[in-house]
Amino acid sequence: MQRLTPKFIKKIQSMSKTQRWYELRSSLWPLPMIYTVLAVVAAFAAYGIEFGLQPALPLGSFFTADYALTEMIYSTLAYGILMIHAFTFNMILIVLTSFSGQFTPRVLFSFIADRRTLHAIGVFNLSYFYILISFFMLNSSISEYVIFPVLGVTAASVSAINFILFINHAAKWMQVANLTNNLNERSQKTITATNERDLQEHRPHPQKKYHLPQDSPVYSIASSSGGFLQLVDFKRLIAQAEKDGLVVYLERRVGDYLLEGDTLFSYQRYGETPNTPVNEQMYLQFLFIGHKKTEMQDMNFSVRKLTEIALKAIGNNEPSTAEDAIYRLAELISSISGTASHRPYLVDAKDEVRVVMKESTFAYYVYAAFSPIAEAAKKDIKITNRVLESLHLLADSLGGEAAGVCWHYAQSIARNFEGKMSFDHDRIQCFSYLRAVSEAAGQHEAFNSLMEELEKGEHLEKDTATASPVLYGHEQEREKAFSDA
Repeated sequence: MQRLTPKFIKKIQSMSKTQRWYELRSSLWPLPMIYTVLAVVAAFAAYGIEFGLQPALPLGSFFTADYALTEMIYSTLAYGILMIHAFTFNMILIVLTSFSGQFTPRVLFSFIADRRTLHAIGVFNLSYFYILISFFMLNSSISEYVIFPVLGVTAASVSAINFILFINHAAKWMQVANLTNNLNERSQKTITATNERDLQEHRPHPQKKYHLPQDSPVYSIASSSGGFLQLVDFKRLIAQAEKDGLVVYLERRVGDYLLEGDTLFSYQRYGETPNTPVNEQMYLQFLFIGHKKTEMQDMNFSVRKLTEIALKAIGNNEPSTAEDAIYRLAELISSISGTASHRPYLVDAKDEVRVVMKESTFAYYVYAAFSPIAEAAKKDIKITNRVLESLHLLADSLGGEAAGVCWHYAQSIARNFEGKMSFDHDRIQCFSYLRAVSEAAGQHEAFNSLMEELEKGEHLEKDTATASPVLYGHEQEREKAFSDA
């Protein structure tokens, strides 16, 4: 979380609109600050109504209170709401500590940036500061009050209801299924906003053949600072490249780490472009480098969060958590596949190539998502089967080249497995998922070769026990159909 300091304000001003919005969302203060301003406005509005319009309000004696009672109400409510506020922050710290220790520190931002969390803190600020400011507006010369007692009790009631709702929100967030689902939904929105809405108009035609400069020299531009490439302002970059008649080659992916002096991008001139000077410093302003990774354009960062949850669950011997994260990874990879299938070009309004991106293929994301899990669970057949099942789901739903990628990694996972299949059911599942992936990829002969290779291993041949679940009637036929390799 960032504090509102002159250095932070200067940093915000130098960012693009997208990055500025992301940094503001990652801070805890903006939305609660808005609620605090609303509290001040509400207090002065209540003051004006109480001392200006109150005699004309026919509310009756039921809602009236004298000065002593009103002062006692506000002093009591201020203390009570402050205590609720303290409990709320204590609960936030508990949730953040649990997330960091049980899952991964990368999910802390997701909880803080959640709108319900920020609105809950904002409502507490609204209630507390309204009561605090209104308390100092009370005047002993006024014998009866109507608006202040009613609004004070209303503010306290809203705080009490908000406290209950926040407990429910925090408890739901700590559940594994909701946590992984929230991370997945957030990543889906990032993919849609960044890679579809922002870049859709600059995507090249899928069948058209584009020509890049051949004879013109290539000029390389080095990074002026070290850090992670957080964001590329593609719209401004394309507009400037069109103005200068250039094609820009991005030498780094978003999320890559650079040292000062490393090549960040290079460019070439089109042959018909006049040889005018290029303001290279302006182009550096379109690529933002910072000290941390962000998920604005880095889809691998979103994948890594779910992968780390699965790895932490495997280390803590929590297979259900790991399985849930693996399924969410398959869903996220399926969404990413549409973006990864795009050609690595971005064109201008005249359909001229202006930016060539460093390619991030579907295979790259599959490797980043599942290879760490498969390595950590290479002696756990149940987790390994869930990875193979996810590859089967991806291969079956995407088909084509994606199915071939899934088959490649399924073979690697099967060959590198070092554990024992203690039950027939685990062995049947493993072989059935491998066969399903091979069929989706059209690799029947490769599957038979893999089975022959695996059958030679002792852990597959001799360690299978007979203590598998007993099957009756049609269940035997069904299992035989899935395992008849």
